[in-house]
Amino acid sequence: MKFTAQSPLIQIIGWLGTIILFTAYALNTWGYIESTGPLYGFSNLIAAILLGIRVYVDRNWSNVFLEVFFGVIAISSLIKYFFFS
Repeated sequence: MKFTAQSPLIQIIGWLGTIILFTAYALNTWGYIESTGPLYGFSNLIAAILLGIRVYVDRNWSNVFLEVFFGVIAISSLIKYFFFS
């Protein structure tokens, strides 16, 4: 099965990634979660994966690179939290 940018599943994946990213940012900004905590790191990682899938289907390479970058930062923050804190 080939997915296109207009595929309902791809649209849902993109929206879930966006909602997770905005929710984590808002909760952090309002002081409910810490930017150095695991919930923020996992939220950013999941959002980067979901949004990465969405932009990959579009062949939007600059945004794919951006999501890979955000994913690597999220992974490094989780490694720091679980192994070096």
